[in-house]
Amino acid sequence: MGILKVAGKVLLIPLWFIISIIGAGVKLLVHMVAIAKKILGFGIVVLFIGTVLCYQDWIQAAFLACMGGVLKFIVFAGEFIDAVMDLFRERICALILG
Repeated sequence: MGILKVAGKVLLIPLWFIISIIGAGVKLLVHMVAIAKKILGFGIVVLFIGTVLCYQDWIQAAFLACMGGVLKFIVFAGEFIDAVMDLFRERICALILG
């Protein structure tokens, strides 16, 4: 029975490495998207203010507000996936060491 436990733990090590590499890629992608969101978010806010002050076109202003919401949702989804990958990696590590 002990041999099966050791074999199972040895088989989880490559999975842990794969999950770690994928997690690093997800972290990198999330940080890149967060930087792009800041830049695009600033541009959308400037366009929103300009649209409201100059044209008083509330439909375009609502569209710009929705675009800002979509940017926030994309970053939120990326952070959620990043957190899930971290939890999954920690669980596999606990199974290997435990």
